[in-house]
Amino acid sequence: MQKALLPLLFACLATGCNSLLEDFTDLKALEQHAEYAIPLVDSRLDLSGLVGQVDERFVLTIDPDGLLRFNYTDTVPSVDSEPVFAALQAVARGLPLPITMRRQELDFPLPNDASIDLLRLRAGKLSYSLPNPYPHPVTVRLTLPNLQRNGVAFTVSGELPARAGSGANPTLTNAAAPLDLAGYELRFPDETLVIDYAIDAPDGTPLDPGRGTIAVLSDLDFSFLEGYFGRTPYSGVDDRLEIDFFENYRSGEVTFENPRILVSVRNSVGVPARAVVEELTVETLDGRVIPVEGEIVEEGFDFNYPREPGQNSYTTYEIDKTNSDLLELLAARPVALNYRISALINPEADPRKVGFLSDTSSYSATVTAELPLYGSAANFEVVDTFDVNLGDRYGDITAASLRITTDSEWPLDLLLSGTFTDSLGLPLLDLTDGELLIVKASPVDAGGTPTGSVQSTHDVTFSADRLELLRRASHLVLSAAFATLDGGSRPVRITNQQKLRVRIGARLTVDKP
Repeated sequence: MQKALLPLLFACLATGCNSLLEDFTDLKALEQHAEYAIPLVDSRLDLSGLVGQVDERFVLTIDPDGLLRFNYTDTVPSVDSEPVFAALQAVARGLPLPITMRRQELDFPLPNDASIDLLRLRAGKLSYSLPNPYPHPVTVRLTLPNLQRNGVAFTVSGELPARAGSGANPTLTNAAAPLDLAGYELRFPDETLVIDYAIDAPDGTPLDPGRGTIAVLSDLDFSFLEGYFGRTPYSGVDDRLEIDFFENYRSGEVTFENPRILVSVRNSVGVPARAVVEELTVETLDGRVIPVEGEIVEEGFDFNYPREPGQNSYTTYEIDKTNSDLLELLAARPVALNYRISALINPEADPRKVGFLSDTSSYSATVTAELPLYGSAANFEVVDTFDVNLGDRYGDITAASLRITTDSEWPLDLLLSGTFTDSLGLPLLDLTDGELLIVKASPVDAGGTPTGSVQSTHDVTFSADRLELLRRASHLVLSAAFATLDGGSRPVRITNQQKLRVRIGARLTVDKP
């Protein structure tokens, strides 16, 4: 909160102090003993100057109706498709295919009950060894109908001489230089890996494959999958979203009418998926960790997925007071939201839902906590500390008073109090005698919108003794307490159209030696 609202509320005082210092820099022009009235500030402030990016995670925005909204946002790095591909690579690191018949149909090893229609390879090797164990020449031909490049199935063939004596069998092989499979595809129209192998005598008589006939797929690396991938967990994202609204809180209560947390998912993974909330907790100002309760934690939520490669789909899930305990959590004064969100592919385990996954597929999550400035406050007090260093300057001023007049359209009271402290933090003097109602709440209509302007005037005086203590001060601990109408029981709206006029004048007493 101190990043946005407090600077504006304290701007009138800071401007006044700066102008006071500037106007006191030339005391030589003043008479030896005299009193002077000096106008210092006449400024008109509104909240529109705060709108925009405050830091990398905090933005103040304006709704179409002018309502101001605090937005605390965190986007974690994308989760890519590597976990799914890694599972396939683990089972496809080396696939020996012993050939014992002229036609074989084998199950391609897949994890998680997956059923793949298409695998595109970005790397891999195929080696084969096709021996002739017969005492006459043969013709051999190996075809892998599933393994294709540009729609053409892989085929290799050759003629082998007769086996002679007890030596090694003549063999058609590429063991020394395996085939590079980059750019190939594996297609499974019938969910099986087919091997067609022919070894024929010179007269065309079909023969049985000899012992040691084999093909080997190894080091397969995939760039694209199409099919049903099974009900598969997908690694998650986690982070901590800091919420500084209560960072300087001291006491009191504040209530938001329609706060919400938005979980937005960008997804380029082309399969049905469900967000699984593994952790969603808030850290409070007093050190407690409270779990968020609601249907998102219990059930998760399905998010949209693209139907074509290269596309993104977007889903936003809203956590609000109707589906969670969000109001109770805000009442506990949270300072951070901790979350860990993963995904479950094919949560319904329906093999009829065919999808795709590429090596560029990914998903990311953005979590936003929205606090609209529509609500109520009862003595909501925040504290901040400012540096002060007057030293021995302006020693000729023996008394001073400031008159602060405000004309406010803001629908809240602002009470200020402060204490000047020395370098050890020990109190020296109070800024005022008690609290100053420096801004008085404007009346509002039934919807909480201000209907007019209210003026408030106050004097702050510094006698010679108080000025002497002020010159020893190192810091000003300033407390601001906010309250809406009727003791904080009526919700009000704070918009960018509401104005605050601040006028500050000084009366000085000068005694020059």
